Amino acid sequence: MDLTLHHLRLLREVAAQGTITAAAETLGYTSSAVSQQLASLERACGVPVLERVGRNVRLTDAGRELVRRANGLLADAEEALVAVERVGNAVQGVVEAAIYESVANSLLPALLGELRLRYPDLELRTRQIDPDAAIDELVHGTIDLAFAIDYPIAPVPAPPDIERWTIIHDRFHLIVAESDPLDSPTVELADLVDRRFICSPTEMSCGRWVLAACREAGFEPLIAHALDDYTASLKLVAAGEGVALVPDLGLIEPPPGIRVLELAEPLTRSIQLAVRRSSAQRPALTAIRDALDHVVGALSLEPAIAA
Repeated sequence: MDLTLHHLRLLREVAAQGTITAAAETLGYTSSAVSQQLASLERACGVPVLERVGRNVRLTDAGRELVRRANGLLADAEEALVAVERVGNAVQGVVEAAIYESVANSLLPALLGELRLRYPDLELRTRQIDPDAAIDELVHGTIDLAFAIDYPIAPVPAPPDIERWTIIHDRFHLIVAESDPLDSPTVELADLVDRRFICSPTEMSCGRWVLAACREAGFEPLIAHALDDYTASLKLVAAGEGVALVPDLGLIEPPPGIRVLELAEPLTRSIQLAVRRSSAQRPALTAIRDALDHVVGALSLEPAIAA
């Protein structure tokens, strides 16, 4: 049996995950199927590519050499397929995308509707994945597109083989209960030192950003409720459980019982689409970007000045 790109993709994922079981789960295969493919890979190479270390596996010298070359070979193969699609200029097929809560609630329904109108032969499938983990899955080739976030005061490094397109500059606002005594139209973040905050867990990108913003303002925030859901956060604010920093995307359909105040020093994040550089010119991906630009305009959000 010859060495195939499928073999290389499996080996690369096993190397990244550390176990055959984890790699199989990520790729949607059974562990036995992955083991069989790796055995056929070793037969094709004539040397072992993995060795067991307890319950985990690690690459042999031969395996490391294969993985080192696999990234370039897989990227070349993807670029070849993109070139074929561009010749036919066909916007079709299936695109697997990673999304997160605020995008799912605000942009996704309108985006899917726009794509159905413009490109009936294109299917966008989505999975909710934390933006940090989504970049890893994009690198490993398990998804085609990821909605990503960049926070200026808490940036997340991007791998060199990932390209990002900025779609929206998303501005944050301070959300308080309607009955809150705070009556100034603009608020200094430092004045909230004694307030209870409602925000994403600090293990996640948005929670880390809130933590970084408050520390930059000179205090450690008291996080009363840590949950990754702006809709639920706004309801908790309305119930008097604390204050929250919420971006424009989280305020598309605000609940009753809250007030929206501006921060004296504006805080923003960039909403981005992330793709592998080897697939960036794929017609289906550029079509999704164009449709999303239209949706952003229709929702009167602040579009990016430049991609």
